[in-house]
Amino acid sequence: MNEQKFKLNGFHCESCVKLATMRLKKIVGVREINFIDTDGNGALIAERVIDKVEIEKVLEGTGYTVCHVE
Repeated sequence: MNEQKFKLNGFHCESCVKLATMRLKKIVGVREINFIDTDGNGALIAERVIDKVEIEKVLEGTGYTVCHVE
């Protein structure tokens, strides 16, 4: 399993966390999503490395943007 940290822009509240979590879980191989705060800082655990483009694709239409993925 791989753990990757990421930062999303456009977050404002707990509802943002819930929506992003729901969308990110749609990525094949993602097992767990954890947000550290409501500022968009989080981590995911996946069976493989997830790239920025995949994250951007599932978040399309939400208004959130990917700042970085480590």
